[in-house]
Amino acid sequence: MRALAALSLSLFAVAASAESDFEIQPGGSQAQFRSVAKDIAATLDYKALGPAEASGLTGFSIGAFATYAPTSDKAAWAAVTGEDVDAIGVVGVSAVKGLPFNIDIGAFYSQVPKTDAKLFGGEVRWAVLPGGVATPAVAVRGSYTKLSGEDQLEYDAFGFDVSVSKGFAFLTPYAGAGYSFGTVATDPLFGYEDEDVNQAKLFLGARIALGFLQLTPEYTRSGDTNAYSLRTSIGF
Repeated sequence: MRALAALSLSLFAVAASAESDFEIQPGGSQAQFRSVAKDIAATLDYKALGPAEASGLTGFSIGAFATYAPTSDKAAWAAVTGEDVDAIGVVGVSAVKGLPFNIDIGAFYSQVPKTDAKLFGGEVRWAVLPGGVATPAVAVRGSYTKLSGEDQLEYDAFGFDVSVSKGFAFLTPYAGAGYSFGTVATDPLFGYEDEDVNQAKLFLGARIALGFLQLTPEYTRSGDTNAYSLRTSIGF
């Protein structure tokens, strides 16, 4: 229990200390802006942070999460922002509620530390196969994410994915694949055209349930960017 608490605090601290900087400046190339846009999209894209199984009509969870993503092209970030940006961090809160017919809905609100950027979004997930003692759960999800609060940067994205999970006692591993259709834009005065960042993603994680307490670490690979997330929640 103490190890899990330490893991949660460690990733939240790392995400909060990430040297994120969305202060755009002229001087970089369009290719460098595209590299930055890909990192932004991969980090801010909707994260599953849960298995495929349906929560059920009485199911509900609420918690806090953090995402940490090392940047894939530090030279591009230096050219576009004028700063050395090694990683992007996101911290926020999220909630998931079960509905009839094996449908779950979820929403989140988060911030990018050391910036004015705020991020919000939601999901609708349907467990095509709800899962059971001997069978896995399979779900399809649609999601939307939008960035606000930044004068120099705009981002929004629609995404979909398919995931599978199977519970074993207190542990429920899951994995999935999907695609995100996002747009990263800034003021044309900086000399960069809007970038449509459409990229595939793969993710895997596991929900660890200790009574009402749930801990869910997840790894996501979007394009060339790796992201590491952790959700700590209370659910039933």
